[in-house]
Amino acid sequence: MSQENVEIVRSIYVDWQRGDFSLMDRESEWREVFEPDFEWHTRADLPDAGVRKRYEGIVRLRDEWVDAFDDMHIDLGELIDAGDHVVAVTRLCGCLRGSGHELDVEETQVWRMRGGRATEVRAYLTRSEALKAVGLAE
Repeated sequence: MSQENVEIVRSIYVDWQRGDFSLMDRESEWREVFEPDFEWHTRADLPDAGVRKRYEGIVRLRDEWVDAFDDMHIDLGELIDAGDHVVAVTRLCGCLRGSGHELDVEETQVWRMRGGRATEVRAYLTRSEALKAVGLAE
C-alpha cells in the first residue's frame, strides 16, 4: 500500500503545481482522497499556525492562502515512502497580493495515510525534521 500512498499524494501535488486547488471545491471528490476527520497542521513559525480540521477547515485554509497571492503554486521536489506516511519536500512559490513581493519557501509535509486516504498533514520547516518525525534518518 505504501507505493499507492505515494501515488495518491503525487496526484494531489500535480494539480497544486499548476496552481489548481479546485479539489477542495468538489467535496465529493475531496472525500475520496481525504478522511472525514482530516487535519492539516501548519508550521508553528507561520502567521497562520494551527490545526485546520475536516473539509470546511481545509477549504478556509486554502482560501486564505490563495487570497494572499496573485499567483501561487506548490512545486514538488521529492516524495519519500515511509510506510503509512509520505514525506513531501515542497516549495511554495508566488507573488504576494498587492505587494509584488515574490515568495519562495521550502517546506516539507508529512502525510499520514490510512486505507488509501489522507488522515493528516503536518508541515515542517526542514526535510530533516520531517524525516525524524517518521522515524527516518538522513
